[in-house]
Amino acid sequence: MTDIWDKYRHSSPQTINMIGIIILSSKMAMADGDFSPIEKEEILKIIPHNPEQKSLLSRLINEAVEDPNDIYYHARRVKKLLDGENYEFLEFLIAILYRVAHADHIFDEREEKQIRRIAEIFEIKESYFKRIVETLTMIPGKIKNIFLKIQLIILRKNNA
Repeated sequence: MTDIWDKYRHSSPQTINMIGIIILSSKMAMADGDFSPIEKEEILKIIPHNPEQKSLLSRLINEAVEDPNDIYYHARRVKKLLDGENYEFLEFLIAILYRVAHADHIFDEREEKQIRRIAEIFEIKESYFKRIVETLTMIPGKIKNIFLKIQLIILRKNNA
């Protein structure tokens, strides 16, 4: 079986960002042992797409779920493929992982542990990590979604 990243390693940074979001989000959704349809819908909401692209994104999600490597392997690949660039994207990815982890309204110790470990892999400062956690835990659902959409707009501007 080939590594899922082998297909995309020569892609643009923007494509690598999107593939990273899909893979890490899918692996996060599996952390509690159940990848629910609600979590899949949440991942699809995060990635801007046309209706025609939904089947491609669903296929990528399924590939990520079937991939035998753990979430930490993929976090290291994302960091390496971005070659130390786009630190803000890595911070944004942590916020996305929190969003996916909370999508099924069950946030457990395994998910928290995975997100913290990924933040370490990304070399995200503890102070920023705490700020993400505090922001996301005190903001109600709709406002939280707006916050994440604003982050995505900022990400797009930075990648333009």
